[in-house]
Amino acid sequence: MPVYASAQTPDRITLLENFGNYESGEPLFVYGQIASIVDDSFLIMQIFNPQGDICQIQQLMPLSNGAFITDVIPLKGRICGIPGEYEIKLFYGDYSTSTTFSVSSGSFSEPTKDQMISSAKNLLSEQGSVIGNLYDIPSPVSNQTSSNLSELESEYVSLWNEFFVDDLITEINPLIRPAVSSSLDSVQQLLDDDEISFEIAKSIDEIIFASVFYYEIGDKTKAIDLLTDAFVDVRNVNPEKVSNQRAPTFDELEETLLNLMKKSDTVMSKSVKNEVGFIFARGTAPVYSDEIGELIDVLSKSRYLDVVSRKQSDLYKLVQNDWESLKPSLMGKESIDELIASSIRVTELHQAAILLRELDSVDRFISSDSEENGDLANLIQPDWSALERDLALASSVEDILESESQIHQMVQIIDISSRISKSVEISQMSGIDSSLVEDWKSLLERVENADSVDDILEIVLEFDESMTELREKRNPLVVLEFQYKTMKEKAELQADYENLFLIDNALRILDTAKQMESGNPSITRIDRIEVLLSWVSEMSPKIQEDLDAYNKDAYKVRASDILQRAKSLENLVELSLTKNRFLPNYIEFTETFNEKIDNVRDLVIKNDLDQADELVRDLFDEWSQVSKAYTDDPLGSEVGYTADEIKRIEFRKKLDAFSNMVSSFYNTGFSEYVDEYNQKMADANQMIELANFVDAESKISEIGDYLSKYLVLDNSSIIYDISFDAEKSIWVINGATEKSAFDRRENLYVTVYNMDGTKHSSLEFTDTKQGNFFTQWIAPADPGLYVVMLQYKDSKASQIVHIEEEFDYEYNATDLSMVELAREFEELESFAEAFGGESYFENPRFASVINEIEFAFKDKDAEDVDDNLNELKTIIERYLPVRSRVAVVEAIYDDDKLIVSGAVQKTLAFREDLFVDVYDQRGTLIEEISLKDNSSGLFTETVSRAFEPGVYVTQLQYHDVVVTDFFNVK
Repeated sequence: MPVYASAQTPDRITLLENFGNYESGEPLFVYGQIASIVDDSFLIMQIFNPQGDICQIQQLMPLSNGAFITDVIPLKGRICGIPGEYEIKLFYGDYSTSTTFSVSSGSFSEPTKDQMISSAKNLLSEQGSVIGNLYDIPSPVSNQTSSNLSELESEYVSLWNEFFVDDLITEINPLIRPAVSSSLDSVQQLLDDDEISFEIAKSIDEIIFASVFYYEIGDKTKAIDLLTDAFVDVRNVNPEKVSNQRAPTFDELEETLLNLMKKSDTVMSKSVKNEVGFIFARGTAPVYSDEIGELIDVLSKSRYLDVVSRKQSDLYKLVQNDWESLKPSLMGKESIDELIASSIRVTELHQAAILLRELDSVDRFISSDSEENGDLANLIQPDWSALERDLALASSVEDILESESQIHQMVQIIDISSRISKSVEISQMSGIDSSLVEDWKSLLERVENADSVDDILEIVLEFDESMTELREKRNPLVVLEFQYKTMKEKAELQADYENLFLIDNALRILDTAKQMESGNPSITRIDRIEVLLSWVSEMSPKIQEDLDAYNKDAYKVRASDILQRAKSLENLVELSLTKNRFLPNYIEFTETFNEKIDNVRDLVIKNDLDQADELVRDLFDEWSQVSKAYTDDPLGSEVGYTADEIKRIEFRKKLDAFSNMVSSFYNTGFSEYVDEYNQKMADANQMIELANFVDAESKISEIGDYLSKYLVLDNSSIIYDISFDAEKSIWVINGATEKSAFDRRENLYVTVYNMDGTKHSSLEFTDTKQGNFFTQWIAPADPGLYVVMLQYKDSKASQIVHIEEEFDYEYNATDLSMVELAREFEELESFAEAFGGESYFENPRFASVINEIEFAFKDKDAEDVDDNLNELKTIIERYLPVRSRVAVVEAIYDDDKLIVSGAVQKTLAFREDLFVDVYDQRGTLIEEISLKDNSSGLFTETVSRAFEPGVYVTQLQYHDVVVTDFFNVK
């Protein structure tokens, strides 16, 4: 159900604009027309109240002519009855529209029964007069003495039935008239097309006339309910619809034609293939879109019939024989149109083959020796034998098609046994309502003991009814999902893993059910998921009760376990100090580690057991990792080890490998790319220092790609490229050499180097007399860069293969929150450097704050980082503006408005064009403001726009002077 409008196409939904001013409690309806109908697509209507809350959502199916009408929308209650302006949004496929209406503070009062009876009598009298004048006859309505509303309604409907002409529609209230006219036209069209009988058409018309009656006497709610019922009746005349596929794009049509031209072993003749080729070559595929679709349909069905023709089965003989005689004639067709013209016969054979395929399962079931199938197989055997004889004696495919209902009955009988038994099995495993299981068991026994096929078909209906009842008893999917997500949060907080397991299983079942709603699942799968959903619905109150019963004793057990593990860690830290206190920064590491242990205890005190449990587990992992590092190489790091420092060491090794590679394979062609390479390396080092390992991973892959592209050695005598053959796991070299003589082959040598300059492998081969060459070698398996140096005579050229590393680091919520802070710090630092000029480098406050931020990142103190980032924004705004006597600019942001003002020094009193640019903290130009000063040089301009939180700079260039002002959006 879409909740957006920006990507939709407007102006394809037309509304009857009856949205004036309504009183609170007054019923509303929406009527409209859709320009282009897409079968099986729903129209979604949303109404938002003045506070932005959703007041109403309806899902509607338009009529075939595009008309639609909503159910009654009562404008009352604490959400839909508040005074103010309401917004209506409608979405249909790619189309959307919106409109508004207002609800006043007045209160709407429904007419009383006496008032409606009085209005009904007047309505009948007026209708009689209109009919009398129209037909030039006395009024057909006598004086009304009845006070029964139903009788008055019946007489009014009878008048419409007897004297109906189009002229009478103009007498209906204009607000409901289009909807009535559209519904009457739809009924008449169905009658003209012979899709409904006269009796059905009359019954629907009577509902429409009754809706007019109630609308005219003031009972609008009942009137709209009746009219929507009529719309539903019209739509339900043809409930089965074929989905209209969206029109294929030009590229999709071209690709389809290419595939058709490549197809072999089809019924397309050479002439048909040539015609397909001509359509492709001329680019006229969209003109033949329908023909291409029909051609694909014929080819697909023909392919299936080819498969069927290879089956060794007596059932398929008739279809096989007919197909063998039809196929040569298809292959002899000279054009696409001629081939498509044969589609009717191909479709009949295909349909017969599909029916026979369904019988395969019945045949296997009957012939099975399984004991559990014995009684049912014996029951079906007579009908099956009769059907088999009829099919064996069939003289045409039409005879098979005539047996369609019998075949479906057979399949249904086989399916019901499996459906019921599987439902019983799942129910018993999940432990749901035992009475329901007993009912299904009795149905299963009745299937096994049935005396006739009709008895089994009755059981099918009973089982389907029980499934429907099951579906109606449980809560809707959205309600169940909400309940379980709420319970999951509570179970996580309580660290209740037993209930978390049940909740996760329930959420998986709900997710599967939601996916099935948008697909076309089998009936057996629907049964199974419905039984599981019943389990989900039954378990919800039990789990909730268990979570609500969480008492002090249970809390003590879980909290004690967490605190004991925290104490064990603390003991390990204390013990390790006896022998490791003199190692680099070991004491600092243990102090920080003990602070984290204290955080675990604080979380327990706050009753957040889930977060405490997660943190203590992370601390155990960190302790194991850091302890191992100190044991393996006690003096390997000058600053000591932490979990972050271990990652830094690993990342720095990767950057060192890049540096060594550049030193080993540097060539003059790389000189123009050195500055950009150095900047990327500096950015990566900065990310690593700030423990922004998420972005560092991407940056390392980016540097690898950069070097593989620009560190290569080019040579004008050799052109070659490298590709990867995934199927054979080999690298393939293709290229050519410049030759002075084309009468001999020359040797070529390939040496593959690792990043450190050592040899990985070497190859020797020869080119052709024309200078072309090709070779391959087994692909390297380890991540990294591999330099492939090719030597031809005295010439050398290289290409670089980059096998990207798949980082497997897992980052917790704290790591990810630090990443966002690190990104903002990098933005602000670059921003201040770009727009602050010398003021940024000369003011000591910036260096001090940046040092504080870097220390906070190393300590992983997100709160301290955030505070210092806010301080950095403040001093940027205070100390970095560039002023001048020649020009000055000032920016003030308040209430989604940016006010830019200032002055320029003028030698002549005339107005000039000025331009002010606004940049965000990423350095992106987001606004260009054009304005004029006055004759004195003063200027001001207001821009109405919402800015995202962050620091911004306004920059004015006046002749050769640039001045700036900064503002901070919080």
